[in-house]
Amino acid sequence: MTESWSPERQAAQNEQLQQVLERIRSKTENDTSSLAIFDLDGTLFDNRARTVYILREIADQFETRLPTLVEALDGFEDLSLIQYGVGATLDRLGVADPAECAFIQEQWAKRFFSDEYQRFDIPLPGAKSFVCKVHEAGATVIYLTGRDVNMLVGLTESLRMYGFPVGIVGTMMLTKKLFDEEDEVFKRNVGAYLKRLGEVVAIFENEPANSNLLKKAFPGAASFFVLTQHRPDAPALEGGIHKIRDFRIRR
Repeated sequence: MTESWSPERQAAQNEQLQQVLERIRSKTENDTSSLAIFDLDGTLFDNRARTVYILREIADQFETRLPTLVEALDGFEDLSLIQYGVGATLDRLGVADPAECAFIQEQWAKRFFSDEYQRFDIPLPGAKSFVCKVHEAGATVIYLTGRDVNMLVGLTESLRMYGFPVGIVGTMMLTKKLFDEEDEVFKRNVGAYLKRLGEVVAIFENEPANSNLLKKAFPGAASFFVLTQHRPDAPALEGGIHKIRDFRIRR
């Protein structure tokens, strides 16, 4: 997160999130369906801890082959060193040898995009509480994630472990069928399906491109951009999208 956060911006976040809950309750009281869309990586969850765990495991397993990584992790203290891409992360850690970097990235990808390591993700502050309130207010919680169906078991277990509503009435999990499908293409195609299910009242994303396309698909929804990490080549965020740094509604 690079943007400063003033008391005024926190007050705006409080009001905007509270308005979402009030709108959902109003629709529920009038027997009208409502949907709330939540991305996972970088939106509800900080996945940097997953990368740290994986890098430590790789360093332990291949200690003699990866001395630079071992040394870098010995002094590791700050999650801010973990960048959007593992290549950029290795650069920040001072791991520069091309062969070593290529090997680490290969080993990282095998683990990161699998079921087992998703449990190391950390929910953003207030995320679990807010999603539960959205669900309790009567909206259907849509987890719309760029993770693919081969990660379904792990991501469902991660949500369950942290207390998010999942696998019950009023929740839905939508993943990519194929790993190689672009997130933007996947989420654009899902839009038409969601329009048939009910009114989307709120959208939460951390990728500008996805946030922009979902705002266009559902112009009547309150659209939120979570200030975490996103692709370095991302387009500018379009107007009318609220910026929040987490999901806390502070009094």
